[in-house]
Amino acid sequence: MRVVYVKAPFNFEIREVAMPEPGEGQVLLDVRACAVCGTDMHTAAADADYFQSFGHEIAGVVVKNGPGCHRFKEGDKVIIESGTFCHTCDNCRNGRVDICTNGISIIDDVEISGYADYMLVPEQAMVPFDGLEFAEAALAEPLGVALDLFYTTGIELNDDVAVIGLGPIGLMAIALAKAAGARNIYAIQRNRNSKARVELAKKLGATDVIFTSEMKMEDYPFPRGGVNKIMITAAPAVIPEAMKITLYGSIISFLGIDNQNGQISFDANMFHFKKLQLRASYAVPALWFPRALEILKSKVVDPKDFITQEFPLEKIEEYFCKQRDDISDVIKMVMVKKAD
Repeated sequence: MRVVYVKAPFNFEIREVAMPEPGEGQVLLDVRACAVCGTDMHTAAADADYFQSFGHEIAGVVVKNGPGCHRFKEGDKVIIESGTFCHTCDNCRNGRVDICTNGISIIDDVEISGYADYMLVPEQAMVPFDGLEFAEAALAEPLGVALDLFYTTGIELNDDVAVIGLGPIGLMAIALAKAAGARNIYAIQRNRNSKARVELAKKLGATDVIFTSEMKMEDYPFPRGGVNKIMITAAPAVIPEAMKITLYGSIISFLGIDNQNGQISFDANMFHFKKLQLRASYAVPALWFPRALEILKSKVVDPKDFITQEFPLEKIEEYFCKQRDDISDVIKMVMVKKAD
């Protein structure tokens, strides 16, 4: 079987390795799709200081159960939660599975990840699905992240919303805000480099698109003088600027991280007197996967709007370099493997 290994910057190796045997609590999965995440791009660009397996937006087929695994049978179609909760810690038992820190991470705790022919998966991370193609079902992982941001922000009917960052998660957040009845949705992006993403933002319901390379957010003529809900998928450095477009009592939620420097500074007096709230969305452990599948099937978030390129495993370097060099027509790339 083949496994992709990457070392920064953008050095890829496809290695032949022995088929693994599932151990206690593990299932052997035939990987049929693995979608490209921004985390994957960062791993390939800078984070992987040695050759490592990667990929965590995964859909596949059960091949073999290890000891103690009984929930699934051979041939079942499943997606993989990128992180689980333990069920037994105090946080889990008190109903706060979202702040469990004892679960298994598909990103950090498995030897072979999603860009491979097969991989071993903890049974507890598997969620069954039907009614979707494998590439479509793989989008449940980023949609789960968008849902966490959406719920953290508390979008309600007639809210005026800004979504900063038009990657796939930001675009999904626009669709969710529209479905929730937001009055106006302003998509905010640094530049016009991705025509496909700007066009999809408008299709999904964005009232307007603001390019910060051409205009400061605060200079935009918002009809009510600003917005009351902001969802940020860009780097946190934009938070101080985002505060300048808030109405009194606004909520700002963010999920973007900065691997170089996560420090920001802002006017605490303005933050206090405007009664703002700043909330962090961090979808670890992974939540909302069953709901994400239903949203994809209902086409509230239509996966066909998002998947712009599919590629076979052996062309992974070509497609990663394409996304690095030119994202004008890229929204979401997915590695797809046909049945053996």
